[in-house]
Amino acid sequence: MNGAQKSGVIELHEPQPGVLYNLDGVVHLTGVSRRSVLLYCKSGLVRAMEDPEVGSLAFDDEAIYTIRRVEYLRSQRGINLDGIRMIFELLREVRRLEHEMRFLRS
Repeated sequence: MNGAQKSGVIELHEPQPGVLYNLDGVVHLTGVSRRSVLLYCKSGLVRAMEDPEVGSLAFDDEAIYTIRRVEYLRSQRGINLDGIRMIFELLREVRRLEHEMRFLRS
């Protein structure tokens, strides 16, 4: 057992842009259980792609960061999946409005 495991801390690694990860790789990179990752996909919070070469789900770096955000909001802040969905929708709307404001100013 390494030091990170002994202290109960999970060491997270950064995903590489442009690389697709299978479910086991995502579990390793995020420290989130397979069941939770699949639940986040099923609920529409995380977008996974079908990898025709492997015949399973594939995740990019954006999906991995989203899984980490969902897990933080759920486990550390106690927000349920409907609340997280609302937060994500509001954040998308804020980004859209910011983009619109930049366009109008130019």
